[in-house]
Amino acid sequence: MKLTEAGQVALKRMETILRAHDGLMEALVNDNRALTGRVRLSSAPGFATRKLVPFIREFTEAHPGISVDIQTGGTEADVAKGFVDVAVITGEPTLPGLVYVSRGRNLYLPVASPDYISRNGLPVTPEQLRQHRGYIYAGPVRPETKVLCRGAVSAPVEYGTAVRSTDVLAIREAVLSGMGVAADMPLVQIYEDLAEGKLVPILPGWSRPPVECYIVTNRDAWHMKRVRVFFEWFAAAMRSTFAGYERAVSSFVGLPPDNPPAERTEIRFTESRKRRA
Repeated sequence: MKLTEAGQVALKRMETILRAHDGLMEALVNDNRALTGRVRLSSAPGFATRKLVPFIREFTEAHPGISVDIQTGGTEADVAKGFVDVAVITGEPTLPGLVYVSRGRNLYLPVASPDYISRNGLPVTPEQLRQHRGYIYAGPVRPETKVLCRGAVSAPVEYGTAVRSTDVLAIREAVLSGMGVAADMPLVQIYEDLAEGKLVPILPGWSRPPVECYIVTNRDAWHMKRVRVFFEWFAAAMRSTFAGYERAVSSFVGLPPDNPPAERTEIRFTESRKRRA
């Protein structure tokens, strides 16, 4: 039996596909045998600058064959496109082809320095912010805070003078220096300042509603053992750490009730990518 010309062309194409398949399977087997290679991680700039490196050091000491590259500002779209392997994002992902698990919630607190309050008074209601200089986060990680809530009641955020910045650490420094107030400082950035009395809560009972954050990867990266190992380790470490921040201040700062949307340890998947016809 002899193949037709079309059959010979098809055979050559099949041989190419089979070689590619064999190469992929060999790569997956080798990846699963040894935890080696690189994981590209994206985190919010403020967290990456002040908090992230000790976690990476701890992980790489336990897994010396894996290196972790730190990037900042990555989105779920960057994860879906494969620009990064793992990212921390604010809000639940929705793009197809993603794997995600909760990192815990972000809390945002209204604060000022004791020095500022001694000079300008303590704002008790959002309306009183019109008498103060406010520092507003206007970066890519989350939308600008327009409203504060107290139970079912909401009120707009309006300052007498407003300074906007895309750098949450610059806002922290300004507020620590007594230059104004902030209505939505992330607890992760100020829990030590609160514990040490360098910052104090303002607007009792009012806050920006908490937002659940997630560790995200894509399904292709999920099939690599080094990514899975890092993903699960990092998510557990973040949940424990952020819960610890809340415990550190809960005795003297009123925190909103914690109502997680689902079991935080559950690994979830968005819908699969639709194949082109």
